[in-house]
Amino acid sequence: MNFFSKNKIAFWLLIFLVVINLSALITILVVFPSRIKAPVPEHNRPGAVLHEMLSLSPQQAAGVNVILARYRNLTTPLADSILDRRMKMISEIEKDHPDTVLINNCILDITAFQVKMQQASIRQYMDLKKICTPAQCRILSGIYSEMYGCKEKGQCMGNRMGKGLRRGKGRMNCPQEGRCE
Repeated sequence: MNFFSKNKIAFWLLIFLVVINLSALITILVVFPSRIKAPVPEHNRPGAVLHEMLSLSPQQAAGVNVILARYRNLTTPLADSILDRRMKMISEIEKDHPDTVLINNCILDITAFQVKMQQASIRQYMDLKKICTPAQCRILSGIYSEMYGCKEKGQCMGNRMGKGLRRGKGRMNCPQEGRCE
């Protein structure tokens, strides 16, 4: 082989390696731009959406995190107990001759746990209100109203056949402001 053909092979090999490196660099920049530029806020951490919607200060965020952790610690065992009682109730219902006393006891237990969860939710709301500014309280009120099925003050979604639903209105008037029936 002569000298010029060896240089041609080396030259084309060098061009090929440059193209590979450039394509790898471009791929990294295109596929992973957020990791290089700035971190994206995590919405899967507890309370992240609440922090974002209320535009909390760092001090408020710390207080909210404490309230949310307290709520989680209180309600997680309650939710587990509700699930446990539901499973017992379903397994009893599936039997040929179900024990109605056991079923009724499960229903009473579930109801008691749900009352405790509702009380914890109200306590959480009241604690959050203490931390928030008046403008944040209005946003928080909207969040809780939506969570409880109320679109506007005094207007709540109904899931039973009430007089408003029979007439096709789709919602029922609440007798008191903020009270859903």
